[in-house]
Amino acid sequence: MPGERTSALEKARRCALAAFDCLTREGGRIIRRMARVFEKWTVLPHGPIEKLTENLWRVEGTMPDPNIRRVMTIARMKDGRLVIHNGVALEDRLMSEIEQFGTPAVIVVPNGFHRQDAKIYKDRYPAAAVYAPSAAVKKVAEIVPVSGDYTQAPKDDTVQLLHLEGCKGTEGVLEVKSQDGTTLVFNDVIFNIPKRRGLFGFLLAPTGKPAVPRVSRWMLLKNKPAFVDHVNRMATPDVRRVILSHGSMLTEQPGETLKRVVAEA
Repeated sequence: MPGERTSALEKARRCALAAFDCLTREGGRIIRRMARVFEKWTVLPHGPIEKLTENLWRVEGTMPDPNIRRVMTIARMKDGRLVIHNGVALEDRLMSEIEQFGTPAVIVVPNGFHRQDAKIYKDRYPAAAVYAPSAAVKKVAEIVPVSGDYTQAPKDDTVQLLHLEGCKGTEGVLEVKSQDGTTLVFNDVIFNIPKRRGLFGFLLAPTGKPAVPRVSRWMLLKNKPAFVDHVNRMATPDVRRVILSHGSMLTEQPGETLKRVVAEA
């Protein structure tokens, strides 16, 4: 019966989401429901600082589970203040290089699941203000004082934080305008990770290409038409690259790729 089928699908969805809260990767190793928040400066394996433009840097690092990778993006406003999106702790010599790039002023915790380095960044830069999407402020504030949501974050005509329409404050985007064009930085609403199998592969499907993961469609997308419309409006010909918190950048026809990804969500 249709009603029974719908009930069974909803039950399966809830079970899968519960599993996602606990599983970090294939093989079923159990960890805490959210990534452990570091209390002291902890440097995990990471790649080099990628100096993409005159005002935009990127670093890809790992989590305590090295199979899970994450990306930090650093944008510099015109006055030299730095917006650090999804901060990742680096060695002192690299942090000094970042400080020469600009003044760490805004620490962006892009949702409640990305709090791992929030406290240690705030401890290192006490004058910096912490911002999060509106729906994540309460969860982030459990770890570190939050100055406001994305609507209250500092901005200029080159760097700004925006809530993503259709996500009810759960996700946002960092928009950076550079000499070579515009960069859009997304968090968990779009992934571009290698092919995965097992339960984790199911939850993050489709993998092996840029996509809105199944779990993000379930948990983050509250109004798909509004989300698609907003991304389509941002995906202008001026977009030079798309940075994702999980996975490789989109650099080949990034605007058109974004439109295709959200259309398939």
